[in-house]
Amino acid sequence: MDTFKDAKAFGVKSAQPVEICKDLPLSTKTIAYTISNMMTDGILIQTEDKRFYYSEANWQKFQKKFNRIYWILLIIPVSVAIFLYALKLLNLIH
Repeated sequence: MDTFKDAKAFGVKSAQPVEICKDLPLSTKTIAYTISNMMTDGILIQTEDKRFYYSEANWQKFQKKFNRIYWILLIIPVSVAIFLYALKLLNLIH
């Protein structure tokens, strides 16, 4: 993502080929998987001529979605623990 941001690839006119990722310290398989996931979420958008650009707006949407899921996964176990502790205090469970 930073590679495309650094290249100022923010739209169709400034889109870059995937080869700009070739010097990243990751395997080709990892880069392909990451780009594929980012395309699925609309963070990296592919042009008709097989170049890519970065969407800050879609990145912000993804972060919000991720944060909601994170908080839900954190709140549910804490809520259950508090509920069970309250039941124990009320001597409803042993």
